[in-house]
Amino acid sequence: MPDAPYPHLFQDLVLRNLRIPNRTVMAPMSTNLGSTDGFVTPEQIAFYRERAAGGTGMIIVEFCCVEGATGRSEHRQLTLESPAQIAGHQRLVEAITSAGAVACLQLQHGGRGAKRDLLADGLPIAPSDVATRSGRLMARAMDDAEVERLIEAFGRAAELGVQAGYQAVELHGAHGYLLTSFLSPYSNQRTDRWGGDEERRLNFPRRVIQRVRQSIGDRPLIFRLSADEFTPEGLSIDDMERIAPKLVAAGVDALHVSIGLGWTSFDKVVEPMSTPEGWRLPYSRRIRAATGIPVISVGQIRWPETAERAIRDGDADMIALGRPLLADPEWANKARRGERDCIRPCTSCNYCVAISSAADGAIGCAENPRTGHELDSLPDAGSRRGQRAVVIGGGPGGMAAALMLQQAGFATELHESRSVLGGGLIASAAPPFKDKLTWYLDYLHRQLERSEVAVRLDSRVDLADLTRGETPAIVLLATGGQPIRMPIEGADGPAVRDAYELLMGDSARLPVEIGERPVLVYGGGETGCETAELLSEQGHEVVLVSRSPAEQLARSAEMIYRGVLKRRLLENPRIRIQDNASIERIDDDGRVLLRHQDGSSSELQTSAVLIAQGRRPDESLLRGLLEAQLPVTVIGDARRGGRIGDAVHDAYRAVHSLCSGTAPLRPLAC
Repeated sequence: MPDAPYPHLFQDLVLRNLRIPNRTVMAPMSTNLGSTDGFVTPEQIAFYRERAAGGTGMIIVEFCCVEGATGRSEHRQLTLESPAQIAGHQRLVEAITSAGAVACLQLQHGGRGAKRDLLADGLPIAPSDVATRSGRLMARAMDDAEVERLIEAFGRAAELGVQAGYQAVELHGAHGYLLTSFLSPYSNQRTDRWGGDEERRLNFPRRVIQRVRQSIGDRPLIFRLSADEFTPEGLSIDDMERIAPKLVAAGVDALHVSIGLGWTSFDKVVEPMSTPEGWRLPYSRRIRAATGIPVISVGQIRWPETAERAIRDGDADMIALGRPLLADPEWANKARRGERDCIRPCTSCNYCVAISSAADGAIGCAENPRTGHELDSLPDAGSRRGQRAVVIGGGPGGMAAALMLQQAGFATELHESRSVLGGGLIASAAPPFKDKLTWYLDYLHRQLERSEVAVRLDSRVDLADLTRGETPAIVLLATGGQPIRMPIEGADGPAVRDAYELLMGDSARLPVEIGERPVLVYGGGETGCETAELLSEQGHEVVLVSRSPAEQLARSAEMIYRGVLKRRLLENPRIRIQDNASIERIDDDGRVLLRHQDGSSSELQTSAVLIAQGRRPDESLLRGLLEAQLPVTVIGDARRGGRIGDAVHDAYRAVHSLCSGTAPLRPLAC
């Protein structure tokens, strides 16, 4: 295919004796869509089928625990221990393969990373007495008989996987789970045949590889490893260049090169938005050179041109896509067709991590509200097709709602009071290291341009507009929030600005000279912290004042991003953090009176004060709409403050709910 836009990415690959149709792989990710007793569910089958139908070459089904009583890492993690579980896996394999992809099963045991409340005796097991994933309690060292039993458990699970029809098997030897904890000196302090030096630390993984090879015959066997644990006393890339060839000698056909240790370097396992595209590729290149067998590279590859270049230049043989396939299951099909601009981009916002790790959480995506809900029917206007739908507010929730209403069959208008669309997405993308959010903003713009949505900019909608002509069948209010006014003397003075307005671009830079006087940012939440970082990047000296202790900075931010943001703030020489303090007065000349938690006070001369104390819903238009008895639904920050994904998911639920009244009713056969 000489005219194909990404010819290397869409070449086939033969692994052992298995042909994989292209070089894209779905990385194994915990979905929490399984049942609480470890069985495959219809929701899980639909989730994987959609990614397979999207053109992905190989689907690696999420980690499947080989012994649930001692090793489950998530509340709804799959297990494969009993013939009773085969039927669900058979249906999953059939869904994947009938859609054109190769089905690969990943086998895992949590080891010290298992959840205590899921274990038979509440005590995780490990090579040695080491800390568990929480860091507060200890895992128990395994005895020789337990090691042998777990080797057999891996082999037995592989046999059941073969009966289910899986075409390949992967062993999860990365991120600190049981296999890698035997490999790593960080967690293996044994002195018997299972530890003591590198060769003996390799014995457990070797035996598991050999036992699984015996179970799967001539099917490909993949080993997922962490090329560098980024942990003191852990494995480095230099170590893994020695170890990887020994795994190959034991019977591995390909290596899946990941990074990091789940509880000491989680920001390397699941990177924040600030991490550069393709930063892991040098690691997979070194492992590939050391072993001479195919390698899969995973992590921070978001665009097909990065994947194509990696294959072409010899960094990897296959590219695993995790979060990008949550955002767009059709990633591979769109890339193959040259429709790069139609790919819904993953911005590494980690909304998926936040919602899946919550109590009763499951997989999801900020930008793609169908992720984890693939069994939902698409919203359909039904008998209301062609009726007028009005969306007020052009932020991410409003834009998403307008597109979905138009797709459902409504004649849709989108009104935005500003001269540009974007709303809170503009503010979210403004701080340093968050420019990937502009990918999503640009994508929504392109989708609206391709749609039939009537976009009205500089449009301040009032009741007269809505009642003129055809009365709307639907009004969606997505107007965002307004700043919370603080009871501070002088808060309306000339030296005071709203931090959100700066992030929105209403004033690209502060109208003050960069000089001896610092800028004060009042508010230790995510907005305040990001505003401080933006101002420091522009050259200002900044004092960040928080009413709470410094350890609580940005406490509502996504946890991985929060960790790196706090570290940057603390290391930034232009930012001084004044915690446990509040502002009592702001003079017109910028002099600020601070009251400290211990009761003392101090004064600070500033060039400007930016207030970042949060926003609340603006209900003024809502009250008028309700009084006029118009059919209004409120979404996003107009309903309650939240993240971009909250607004988009609000829009999805609202549109589904609005269409549910016209869905056809059918009796159940039984």
